[in-house]
Amino acid sequence: MARELSNEQCEVTFFDRISATNMTLYYRLPTSSERIKYTNSLVTRRMNKIESTIGETRAKAGADILMGFKEGAFALPGRGVISSEPASPLYDPDWKEHVKTYASDVVEMLATHVFESSLTASEPEGDPS
Repeated sequence: MARELSNEQCEVTFFDRISATNMTLYYRLPTSSERIKYTNSLVTRRMNKIESTIGETRAKAGADILMGFKEGAFALPGRGVISSEPASPLYDPDWKEHVKTYASDVVEMLATHVFESSLTASEPEGDPS
């Protein structure tokens, strides 16, 4: 299957150890300039020091490409399950702020998946010996 070069919504499913369930996130592919900016933002030079900004970079980039999640992935205390889909009766217009605030690990994992680990070296087919 070929990689589609478009702005169409993509999805990825992760196993969340905190809730012990699978959660599906919807995202858009980053542009080439966003990929370059991401890579260049992982470390920052301040005077004679080089500082890691990996966490901040992952949190910002992940939030930028996050388009939503499959209903049932997140819930709020006293309110229950929320949705990122405007047509849903469970829709919360502040869903992204809630996710960024309370599930930054999820946002950062999305960034890691999309920006850092989308490619792997191909393995030779068959027995290498």
